[in-house]
Amino acid sequence: MARIAAVFEMQAKSASVRQVYAAGDHLFHQGDTDRGIHKIVSGTVTVYRVTTDGHRQIEAFAGPGDYVSLCLCATSPTSAEALSRVETEYVTRAAFERRLLEDAQFRQEVFRDIDKSAADARRQATLLACRCAKERVAEFVLFLDSHFAPRADGYTPICMSRCDMADHLGLTLETVSRMLNRFKQTNVIDLPRPDRFRILNYNCLSRLAGRSDQGSFDRNGIAV
Repeated sequence: MARIAAVFEMQAKSASVRQVYAAGDHLFHQGDTDRGIHKIVSGTVTVYRVTTDGHRQIEAFAGPGDYVSLCLCATSPTSAEALSRVETEYVTRAAFERRLLEDAQFRQEVFRDIDKSAADARRQATLLACRCAKERVAEFVLFLDSHFAPRADGYTPICMSRCDMADHLGLTLETVSRMLNRFKQTNVIDLPRPDRFRILNYNCLSRLAGRSDQGSFDRNGIAV
């Protein structure tokens, strides 16, 4: 069994190509037809689409271990842009599909990622349809804390701009900045710089995200 696993690993490495993107580079664009599969090794990628009226809707933020471009459509429904220096393992769609057929462990890994992506999509749909601005921003802070490893100083990085956050949450830039500052002022989070934070009161932040019924005001006096 170990020998079979080693063969699959060798095949995977020979089929994939390490690619590097600078911040602002695109891995692929909406409407592309000739594209393969990227698995992120390092860095953060934003996955977005542009609507017919020119509005940018950010659908997801992907980090190390995530796959992007897992789509059966003939053309890509989204674009993917590097928010920082990004390294990926790139494999052609044909090679990816062959490995899906041959490697049961790889299939399970891919299906887990598909389940995760579906869960993230449901989370965002709920945020946009059912949550107020405070709850959206609080939930997003919890998402960042759970999906991105903290720095050596214990602070979780914020790799995206406030504008990116606003486009993802369906809010204005000013609203996102105001809510983050309010969380900071009420000692829910520590935000020493715009690009990093640390949660000081996890239970309170969970309540702010609407994960329990807190009535009209939470204990820090932030209106629901």
